[in-house]
Amino acid sequence: MQNASLLIHNLDYLVTMDADRRILQDAWVWIEDGDIKALGEGKLPEAIPEDLSRLDGKGKIGTPGLVNCHHHFYQNMARAYTPGNNLPLLPWLAAMNKLWQPFREDDLALCTELGLVELMLSGATTVADHHYVFPDGAVNMIDAQFEAASRMGVRFHASRGSMNVKSDLISDWALQEEAEILDDTVRLIETHHDAGHGSWRQIIVAPCAATSCSESLLKASAELAKKYKVGLHTHCGETVPENEFSMEKFGRRPLAYLLDCGWDYDRTWLAHGIHFEDTELDQLQSIGIGVAHCPNANMRLGSGICRVPEFIERGIKVGIAVDGSASNDSGHILGELRQALYLARVRYGAEAMSVLDALEVGTWRAAEMMGRNDIGRIATGLCGDLALFPVEDLYANGCENPVDALLICHPRQVSDLVVGGNVRVCDGEVIGLDLEELMARHQDRADVIHAGVAY
Repeated sequence: MQNASLLIHNLDYLVTMDADRRILQDAWVWIEDGDIKALGEGKLPEAIPEDLSRLDGKGKIGTPGLVNCHHHFYQNMARAYTPGNNLPLLPWLAAMNKLWQPFREDDLALCTELGLVELMLSGATTVADHHYVFPDGAVNMIDAQFEAASRMGVRFHASRGSMNVKSDLISDWALQEEAEILDDTVRLIETHHDAGHGSWRQIIVAPCAATSCSESLLKASAELAKKYKVGLHTHCGETVPENEFSMEKFGRRPLAYLLDCGWDYDRTWLAHGIHFEDTELDQLQSIGIGVAHCPNANMRLGSGICRVPEFIERGIKVGIAVDGSASNDSGHILGELRQALYLARVRYGAEAMSVLDALEVGTWRAAEMMGRNDIGRIATGLCGDLALFPVEDLYANGCENPVDALLICHPRQVSDLVVGGNVRVCDGEVIGLDLEELMARHQDRADVIHAGVAY
């Protein structure tokens, strides 16, 4: 994508998520060459060019573009899959993993496009996906994802996943040799990774989990991430059985095992992070390791409640994540933030988290955890990424506080989405996309995938 220039004006509310948590009214945002040049309230500056492209914000609430920190787009083709619908994590994985042997690059591109549409229509402008299933013969899966993300016009962080240890959950066809994994990861970093301001493409080194990766691969992955100064990511602390397995096999809890494998790195973040002890929280904070919070998946699989308010109080990095669509089973990021808000209150009480607290987890906190300081707030010099939601909505009708209603009331979809000054969603429609045709192709292929496994 190329950066663009745009004026967004007449906004009823602009939720800046800046250090002062300012909420502007009758607001405007001037984006020049992809970055925010100025913002304010009321009368427009005379310096704004007359011929600048304009987007009317009347009747809308603007927020920073939301940031999704963990996903598995390939699982879009396994939503509400009967064999796993009422199971906890490990049996659910055993049922679902049987589906993917015929899965190839075109399938992942299709899932990525559909998943990105869900996220875009619910407010996301930056997305991280964790893909670790590389069936025999599928060699350019991540490249296909970047091509799909480029077509959709969002910032995409590809977590190059891996598995190299056979288990009851994983078949031989899904495993790769360590050398193959590392060589491809280096190729992807050198081909796609951009660490600069306003980056549209980044690579994250991301072994699937300690249970499906060898100690050698975990160590080499950490070394590779540190060498190239890229993100490092895996699943950790998701379930009690994971902790028990780790103690039995490694003689240590999962976090201690990862740290012994060299994961003491401040560009690391861990998916789920539910079952950490207090001393482990101290380690996360001191090292700078973050947690991708996946409330819907954690509830769907009965895994537990993440200690997010404590993370924030202790200064532990945390960001929102819709997780794989087959353990959610959708990708509505505003809805995910609503669940984060309410799940925190279930454990800690009604005052534990406010709407603005939750929006922080979906904006600048998520960006910070992923190593970015150029997104997540609406401020001069930052990327021109905004989500515009309608103020008037059936499910929020009668509200007194329209900003709080974004999460306290039923989550809505965006009216408009802007990424780097480019309008990618206008009046609720993704520009240049035939959504019905995309959905039909996705469902047809999912039907084929389902039919390949009898249950």
